[in-house]
Amino acid sequence: MTAARLDVLDANLKAVPLEDGLRFADVRRTAARICGLVPGEYARLPAPQRAMASEKLLPLTTNTSGGRVRFRTNSRRLGLRMQITSGAGLPHMAYAGCAGVDCYLGDGPGARYCATRWPPLGERLLSSEIPLTGELETVTLYLPLYDGVELLELGLEPGAELLAPPPYAVEPPVVFYGSSITQGACAGRTSNTYCALVSRWLDSDYLCLGFSGSAKGERWMAEYIAGLSMSCFVYDYDHNAPSPEALRQTHRPFLEVILDKNPRLPVVALSRPNPDLRGEDAERREIIQESCQWAASRGARIWFVDGDALLGDQGRDSCTVDGIHPNDLGFWRMAEAVYPSLRKALFG
Repeated sequence: MTAARLDVLDANLKAVPLEDGLRFADVRRTAARICGLVPGEYARLPAPQRAMASEKLLPLTTNTSGGRVRFRTNSRRLGLRMQITSGAGLPHMAYAGCAGVDCYLGDGPGARYCATRWPPLGERLLSSEIPLTGELETVTLYLPLYDGVELLELGLEPGAELLAPPPYAVEPPVVFYGSSITQGACAGRTSNTYCALVSRWLDSDYLCLGFSGSAKGERWMAEYIAGLSMSCFVYDYDHNAPSPEALRQTHRPFLEVILDKNPRLPVVALSRPNPDLRGEDAERREIIQESCQWAASRGARIWFVDGDALLGDQGRDSCTVDGIHPNDLGFWRMAEAVYPSLRKALFG
């Protein structure tokens, strides 16, 4: 049965078309705030750091994982025109998570899910709209996890306002550094990564520096992160270290660069989820614990989150798509496990 035939059988599978009557503007020319990206660019690293990136890392820097557009409006309709860079998708990840946009309404932990929109499969242009309440409230759009954005335009009804959003309760952002899991593989929606979940629960801005297979604990990356203004650092690249020895050679030195410049910065360090503690994962966990103990001995505020606890006990084999990358259930459980430590780190 073809996708076109399914659209005929189930109207809920049809794309939501963009109707006439909206006024469009490039989001960068409005009062909307773009969060989680380099100012003025749809990228997660600025040009000087992109110039230092490896061949594998470079294309991931313009994936907009963690990028959000926030504003207030009283329009009853919100039009979206978004041009993405690829549209290729991934075979084991929902296209809505790879290339789509999630919409939330409201502020803080009470923000509520509104809608998801995505381009036609394999295509680069999203042209759709989302019904809103018509009351003046905050709108948050979560951008694609595994694609880039070339252009994003917002459409409002004539006479409707587009105003700047309120600030987050926690600013500057929480900075997450890690692997494909940190980037969001394989969340079904762009707002369902553990980074997005805990940040929404805490009403915190955040920056996602998760890079699939390419976060290797490089010193230049540590120096870049050390120079950022941030509320907390979440350290989560265990999966990308090719061996325990590679992890040992990079984990503490990376952390040392950051703490040397930010001695009072709270840090939450994770070991990788769903580990086989009979094998090398036990050694990996010990290496990360040793880094945490070293940091604590010099007065750092640091919390260790054991990867063995990230996916819970019952049904943990249902928490991934492939034994590694979490699905939405897995990300929810990760967020529940990380939240207590992150809350203590931010609020004491």
